[in-house]
Amino acid sequence: MPTTKPTVGKRAAEKRKQIRLAAFHCFRVGGYHETTVDAICAQAAISKGSFYWHYPSKQDVFVDILETWTREVMDELYEQFEDAVLGDDYLSAVTAALGREIHRGRAIVPLWLEFTAHATRDPAIQQALAKFYRRARTAIAEILRPALENSCTESQIRGIAAVIFGAYSGLIIQDISDPERADATVSVREFMAVMGPAIGRVIE
Repeated sequence: MPTTKPTVGKRAAEKRKQIRLAAFHCFRVGGYHETTVDAICAQAAISKGSFYWHYPSKQDVFVDILETWTREVMDELYEQFEDAVLGDDYLSAVTAALGREIHRGRAIVPLWLEFTAHATRDPAIQQALAKFYRRARTAIAEILRPALENSCTESQIRGIAAVIFGAYSGLIIQDISDPERADATVSVREFMAVMGPAIGRVIE
């Protein structure tokens, strides 16, 4: 039986995803300023006409990557940590989940830093980046809320979420800058070995 052809909307979404992935690769390898639309088109194996059909400019792809992270990455983060926090083997599950996020962070955080540098000069990027960071903090707060809502105020839960996100970002930055002496996976494992049982008691 022949398969149904994808709708125009679905094809467009797939093409935009193809362009985003190619742009992400180019931005990571060469940086935002050094990356050209031609380079993105070559990486995505598309024409410039196709690129401009889907995105008015390189900056629009840049912002759309952030918007996509806001929708997708944080949802994945929430799902895996919600299961870990509420599971029976809390310590092992959370340590494993943190390890997966460190792996993801090594790919994403360098581009976060470039986005942050551009955000000081570009309101559109600043707005998209702020939305992404708010979504990250909110996702962490939602993960923590079932365990902390009886002992912490809403403001305290949001504060804890902000500190956790900041600590995660800092760990990845150190890991990238000094991988031999500041391996984030090792740091998380050691932290959870000491603090995990205490955190687990709070959650229980």
